[in-house]
Amino acid sequence: MHDLRAPLLDAPPLRRYGLPAWEYRDSPAAAAHFTEELGGLYIVRLISLHVRLVTDANVANRTVLVEYRDAADARLDFSGAPVVQTATDTVDWIFSAFQGQAEWEIDDSILVPLKPSFLPPTFDFRVFVDNIQAGDQLSRIRFKWERFYTDVDLT
Repeated sequence: MHDLRAPLLDAPPLRRYGLPAWEYRDSPAAAAHFTEELGGLYIVRLISLHVRLVTDANVANRTVLVEYRDAADARLDFSGAPVVQTATDTVDWIFSAFQGQAEWEIDDSILVPLKPSFLPPTFDFRVFVDNIQAGDQLSRIRFKWERFYTDVDLT
């Protein structure tokens, strides 16, 4: 018998920087998406993200996604739910790595599974509103993430 084992998917041995931390961010301008630049100090993994979307009166269906993007702003992956938010509505979108499947509507909220992917330095994540209208507004942005040192020797 040998000691070799298949590594866990997307789980390299990393040294954590502190405990998972809650972060609170200001709202972007109306009709704008929210982007969190990761900088160059840490590898990051999102655990949960909360955002409120208030839609204006323009008749259109919107949906909210969390995108993972590379340094060139190209989308590599995203998390979302097969549900839309209509005009003149206020809905909280709650993304969680512990959410098994999308659920709605629970207490005027939509619960969405969040992919717990590792994001290297210079990447970002973005709260993207598909079909965003001029008066739509994202607010109450808060997320929990884990940060890991980048000086890992994987040899």
